[in-house]
Amino acid sequence: MTRRVVFAILLCGGAVRAAAQPAPAPRFRSVAPGPVRPMFIAGVPDGGLAVAGFLLAERPVSNAEYLRFVTANPEWQRSRVARIAADVSYLRHWAGDTRLGPEVVPAAPVVNVSWFAARAYADWVGGRLPTTQEWELAASRFRTSISGDPDRVNAQLLALSQAGARDTTPLAAFRIVSDEGVTGLFGGPSEWVDDFNTVVTSGESRGDSGPDDGLFCAGGAALAADPSNYSAFMRYALRGSLRGSYALATLGVRVARDSPATRSRGPR
Repeated sequence: MTRRVVFAILLCGGAVRAAAQPAPAPRFRSVAPGPVRPMFIAGVPDGGLAVAGFLLAERPVSNAEYLRFVTANPEWQRSRVARIAADVSYLRHWAGDTRLGPEVVPAAPVVNVSWFAARAYADWVGGRLPTTQEWELAASRFRTSISGDPDRVNAQLLALSQAGARDTTPLAAFRIVSDEGVTGLFGGPSEWVDDFNTVVTSGESRGDSGPDDGLFCAGGAALAADPSNYSAFMRYALRGSLRGSYALATLGVRVARDSPATRSRGPR
């Protein structure tokens, strides 16, 4: 049996069971359409890439919400999940398959969840994972809530990102609200995006035999859209290092949906 068939069985099995048990409905915020300048700008128009409007959950998925998911879908429980869908760190901070334990805050963002599991959860609640560009668009809207000065915004978001990387229960991140009412984008765990594996990275410049004029000390910064946006470098590096089965203590889940206007125009 191929891996592709195994994944199809996993996902279809979850969908059948979910049909019998209603999923909790997250509260969504509307993210207005706008341009996004990718991390590296080679070949990208000066105005950036146009991203359609969409809906984004106002906060990341919590431990309590994910507990309901694995209770309704036992194939995603820690002791039963297929190892090709989640590595040995999957939900390792919980006390058991369906027990959080006294050290886990129910309202805190769930972590140690793989990409495959994150996608299954999003499907269960009638959504999907956001794309990289959608996440970056939502995460760029802090002009009103923080400052209209891009340098000040970058500095504060970097500080929040560094603090979130050290905190496994970052409830304080919910106080950082974007202009569109989305919380926890910074100051909490990083979050899976649907197309995380589209990030292309090359080997370390001193170890490669093939020439690349962009690979020199600080070469990445020279080609970046905004060299001062250090938190964007952190996200880019993380996405480039991931595999779908990885479950990290600093990586969580947030659900997105197409906006009604996008759905009315048919498939994207």
